[in-house]
Parts: sequence; structure tokens; C-alpha cells
Amino acid sequence: MTASNTERFSRGESINVEVGRIERELAALWQEASRAEPAASDPEAHALREHSALARAALWNIVIPAHGAESLRWTRELVDEMAPSVPARVIVLCRDADDENPEGDGGGDTPRATIGSNVVSRPSGARTVFAEEIILTGRRAAEDHFGALVRALQIPGLPTAVFWIDSTLGETLLSGELLPVSERLILDTGRCRSGADLRSLERILDHCGTEVSDLGWARLDSFRLLFAGLFDPPVGGGPLQAAARVTIRHRPHSLASALLLAAWLAGQLGWQALDATTRPQGQRLLRFRRAEAGDAAPPVTVELSPSEGECGTSGIVAIELLSAAGQRYAVTRTADNHARLEIPIAPPRSVKLDSRTTSELCVAALGPRGRDPLLRRCLTQAARLGELLETAGAA
Repeated sequence: MTASNTERFSRGESINVEVGRIERELAALWQEASRAEPAASDPEAHALREHSALARAALWNIVIPAHGAESLRWTRELVDEMAPSVPARVIVLCRDADDENPEGDGGGDTPRATIGSNVVSRPSGARTVFAEEIILTGRRAAEDHFGALVRALQIPGLPTAVFWIDSTLGETLLSGELLPVSERLILDTGRCRSGADLRSLERILDHCGTEVSDLGWARLDSFRLLFAGLFDPPVGGGPLQAAARVTIRHRPHSLASALLLAAWLAGQLGWQALDATTRPQGQRLLRFRRAEAGDAAPPVTVELSPSEGECGTSGIVAIELLSAAGQRYAVTRTADNHARLEIPIAPPRSVKLDSRTTSELCVAALGPRGRDPLLRRCLTQAARLGELLETAGAA
């Protein structure tokens, strides 16, 4: 083991290794880094003598698939941001994009491997590696090796989480290789662009016996809480029972988030989907029957309307309800992570919205807040609503 590799590991740089030697190289690097002494001829390293020893920390095995150089760069930035909050061994499975790594440049069936560390300095001067990063990269044929490598590289005794955020890798890798050795699956419906994408995630959930978290669902927390809060006393639930129309304004790329909100509302209020229509301007209309009101009651219309405006990271601009009596209840996102709340019995008011970064959502997804029993039911319902809309659009 060369001293230069030890210094690079201590600085968090990537080191190329043979796939079959990953664990041995990591063990040797740890052994050297824990007792490394800077050379006397290196003034800069000598000044850091007190800070040279590293401590090791890990609470999770985290597996993150990626596809292409841009996805890999984004994934590594995400790991860097998560590292101080989630000590982990991170295994990134990166499939080359079709135009990357031609066969003459080391391509083939065998993945390439790099190892590195994510070092966090403490005020005391001590440094702790909060993430060991193992990056396995290869062409499409190399995916066949990813599952076995993940099983071999997990730290025994620690739970494993799979971040299925970039879902361009085959579902068979997830369902056949990764889920059986995982305790937590983390999705991101915010990246879905169509009802077909939602159905793909629904299929995954059908074969998933592990706990599931969704970053897209978590981004909707604030809107759901604020909208539900409009009907706290003294307003009460009467307007919800008498709802005539609900409008969800969303950014054009966030239809999946709007469908999740519609599914959540319908599920909580016992609405049953009847049919759907689409309009040339892009609006989508869903009609629901109130299960408790009987067939004679007029249906509730939910309009999903692509809109410009502030949306934060959720993609949702506003949600408003119009009662049968013409009363309006609304939550509208405004600038600087605030929302405007409107109810008929009080003047509008502005409140702060919780707008967490993707890394913060990932950290939360690994904790107790990542468990929401409503998610599976709402995701299934959202996929069904997406199918209704697609059928209406094809008619």
C-alpha cells in the first residue's frame, strides 16, 4: 500500500482498485490512515500532524444506483451532503451511459471499482470518516455482477437501505438482488413524469416486503398539513363533506405529485374515482363519488392544472377547495418558502413552509419520519388515477 494512496484516502479522494480486492484495500488503507504520520519534508502535512488520525463510523449500508456521469456526479454530491448526519458505507452502482466508456477503454462484463472516504472534521481537530464510498461502474452487461458485489460488500450487522432514485437500471436488479438484502427502500416520486412511471413504482411495491419511504411524498408534507389545518375548529370538516371542486395547481413536470395529493385527499375522505377527462390546455379533470353520500349526490371534481408560480421543491403551486355553498379554502405557495392561507371566516395569513433539501429528506427517510403507513395506499391510488387520465387522453 503506497503512502500516496493513504494520503488520498485521508483527503477523501477516489482510488482505483481491482473489484476482488476492495475489502482488502479498504482494510489496509484504514490500518495505514489510523497511524499515518506526515513526512517531515512536507510542511503543510506536518502542520496537520494532530489531525492526521481518522476514526471510523457507520450506521447503515446505503446502495444507490446511478446511470451515466451526470447522475454519478449528482449522487456523489448527495452522499457528501448526507455524510455528517448519516455515517454509512455507501455503494454506488453506476451503469455507463450508452456513449460512455467505449469497449477499448476497459469496457466489458466486469465492473470497475473505486474506493474513497468522506471525512468530517470536528472542532476538537479529530476527523471521522462518515462515509466509505465504493463506486462500481460498468456497461449494461456488468449489472449482472452488481447484486453479488453488494451482498459481499455490506458491513455485517448493519441495516441496508436502497435509494432507488435514478431508476433507469433494470427493475430485476432491484427486485431480484437488492430488495432481499435490504431493510429500507427509498423512492422519489418527484422524479416521475407520467402515470407509467408511477405504475412502475407501484409494481416495485407489490414485490417489496421492506419499509418504504418516498422523497416526493415527504416534499408534500407541508402542503398536506397546512391544507388539513384549514379545517381545524372552528371551521370543522363540514366544507370537506360538502366539497364541489378541488383544484391542484402544479408545475408541468410535477403531475405525479399532483396525483399523489389527489389520491391522499380522496383516500382520507372516502371518495371513489368515477372517470377522467383531459382538456387541450393541459388541465386534467377527475370526478369522484362520495361513498357515504350515495349515488344521488353530485360528484366532486378534482382539477389538476399545470401552472407557473412558486413551487419550492414539491412542484405544487396551490391547492384550493370550493364548497357547494361557494366558500373557498386555499393554500398557495408564495416567495421565500412561505404560503398564503385563505378561509372564509378570517383574513388571509402567511405562514412559513418547511422546504427541505434532497439530502435532508434522505436523512429523514432513514429515520422514524420515513415510515408513513399512508404512502403505499396513496401511491397505488395515484397510479390508478394516472391510468384513468391516460385512458381519457387516448379516447
